[in-house]
Amino acid sequence: MADKTLVLPAWDNLSLRLVVAGLRRVGIDARLMEETPTCIQKSLRYNSGQCIPLNIIAQEFIDYVESHQLDPAKTALWMVSSTISCNFGLFPHHIKTLLDAYGQGMENVGIYTGSLSFADISLKLPLNTYLAFMVGGLVRRIGCKIRPYEKVSGTTDRVIKGAMDVLVEAFSGNQSKEKAVAEVVSRFEAIETIHDGSVFHSDRQRPKVAIFGDLYVRDNEVINQNLIHFIEEQGGEVITTPYSSFVQMIAKPYLRKWFIEGHYLNVLSSKAMYATATRLERIYYSYFNRILKEPPQAYDESPQKILSQYNLRIEHTGESMDNILKVFYIKRHYPDVSLFVQTSPAFCCPSLVTEAMAKEIENKTGVPVVSITYDGTGGNKNEAIIPYLKFPRKKDHHEKGEHIPQRRVFS
Repeated sequence: MADKTLVLPAWDNLSLRLVVAGLRRVGIDARLMEETPTCIQKSLRYNSGQCIPLNIIAQEFIDYVESHQLDPAKTALWMVSSTISCNFGLFPHHIKTLLDAYGQGMENVGIYTGSLSFADISLKLPLNTYLAFMVGGLVRRIGCKIRPYEKVSGTTDRVIKGAMDVLVEAFSGNQSKEKAVAEVVSRFEAIETIHDGSVFHSDRQRPKVAIFGDLYVRDNEVINQNLIHFIEEQGGEVITTPYSSFVQMIAKPYLRKWFIEGHYLNVLSSKAMYATATRLERIYYSYFNRILKEPPQAYDESPQKILSQYNLRIEHTGESMDNILKVFYIKRHYPDVSLFVQTSPAFCCPSLVTEAMAKEIENKTGVPVVSITYDGTGGNKNEAIIPYLKFPRKKDHHEKGEHIPQRRVFS
């Protein structure tokens, strides 16, 4: 890969900036795509029923190569290899077909499928990548914690922008990651809030809204129509979970699956990396927790026990299984959550399975679920959330057996 430019899809504009910085540190000319509403709409011309991120990635790649005047023959699109219950494993083949049909040199593009840890590129990358997802996710999480209560509108977003520049330098190898994290947290602590510097103990606390769902959509503010800011504008406080935490939630099921399937190298390498990452995570998390002030979050419940409540098995894998684990742990760690918002791209099969379980999720957690499907055609899909924030359910509704119907926003 050293002789090619490697272009990554932009499903998370915080964590993936740090991932790209890590790749560049080991000598890879890595770039991050630039997603826009116009690009999403253009991509729909080639959709014939596929999960729409497939077409979006293809269109964004074409636009990036052309706008940056890259040589297609010396450029590769990076895609994660996948064996889970999802059509994601077919993305590289279908995208290659779209690029070949487009022509104009795009037929010479290579598609590189590799591990999300990037271990296949360099053994230095797995730990760095895990920390990139953790740190980027915690920056987002802290932003959601502070922004609804900031005294001067826009301050938190400006701090996030500056913080990311500092972190990119650290993940590029130009300064210590720990020092960078310490500096970033200090910048967040300096933000004035309406609670005299504390956002944690207030009778003006907003209802908490937890976002979960499809990886491509959940943290992608372009395709999800700036969901986090929309919820905040409507009076809510958003709970996001770093991708590194999702890894901890699903680690046991996937290690068991790999062992059963005979992928012993995956098991051994993942366990070793995970043990090292956990030690470093405790160090970095201690800085962020000066603001979050949350107890350590354990992911120790039996996955089989959690999934069996919904008649699921570990062998199902994929987003359908992952979503149930996410919901369980979000509710455990944030018992005062008022609303679950499931984000989905149009034509996503696992998302449809989760939507079918929404009523059961509500019955077991007492928390309503709003499922939003984003299709890129315009119109504010996020408006379905408004009634749940303007007229929040009283605490005793679930106990009395009252049920608020699930809301789904169709394409």
